Amino acid sequence: MSELRRRIARSSIADQNAGLAPPVDAAVDDALSPPDQSLPVALCTVAGEFAAGDANHGEGLDPDTLECVLEPVCGAVRLLEGYVRLRLALAGSDRTTAETDPIVDWLEGQSIDRDTALLASDHLHASAYVTAAKTPVSDAQLLELLELVIQGSTALAQQTFPASSTDETADDRVPVEATLAGLAGALGVTAVGGSTDTRETLRRYGHELVTALASQSAVTSADPAPRATAVGALFDGQSRRVVGEQSSIERCSPPVRDSLEHARAALESLAAGEVSSESEWPAGDTLPPLVRLEQATRLPFQNS
Repeated sequence: MSELRRRIARSSIADQNAGLAPPVDAAVDDALSPPDQSLPVALCTVAGEFAAGDANHGEGLDPDTLECVLEPVCGAVRLLEGYVRLRLALAGSDRTTAETDPIVDWLEGQSIDRDTALLASDHLHASAYVTAAKTPVSDAQLLELLELVIQGSTALAQQTFPASSTDETADDRVPVEATLAGLAGALGVTAVGGSTDTRETLRRYGHELVTALASQSAVTSADPAPRATAVGALFDGQSRRVVGEQSSIERCSPPVRDSLEHARAALESLAAGEVSSESEWPAGDTLPPLVRLEQATRLPFQNS
């Protein structure tokens, strides 16, 4: 793992919880994934790395500047991930329990009352804006970033509280997770001054990757292996588990295969052709961002 990804993976969000009641503070902490285990944070980081190094559009940021720019953006993404987890728990409780009942089976079996969950999710939502606003970029670029956060968080809110929820199931989590993943990629690109085309392409990539992961093994499943493998591929990018070019895709179910093909097509458009394989790089080297993005479409699905 490069020094940049190591720092972001170990980073913690600045303490913004002062004044919160202890139950709300605890709910906020429990809703947040560790940075090095968060797929949206990994997508945001690698998208920023790719866009910053893009010879055609990137600004050629040095590693220290890149870290300073990406850290608050990744922090905002992590906060939005916690917001989504709480909002989905609330939406599930609306379908199964009375408003006064505790929200059960959320996160890791925690039990939390509805008012506490609402306050915690509102705090996470507001903190995401505060954190994103700390990104050290130009005013014009910061405005563009915040507009993306507004658009993305609005979409997430609408998806977690649909107009009619009586017949919905846990599978309704999938489009929300996919929207968050797409937003994460878009924010990483925008933070470093990447092009609009790159931003929208990596938004599509993130959306399709998470859709594939969720279709293969539900995001709510107790088996986190596919997502963990994807995070490892994005952050570490040194695996040597090489498989045939199409073998892993061909063994997948049609919905997974379709999403993976769309994700890979997005990468090929960025590479202006075929994405190079990790086998072309010396063992132990940190792989380029585009190769790691390709790995994430393959390694989690090898055992499908």
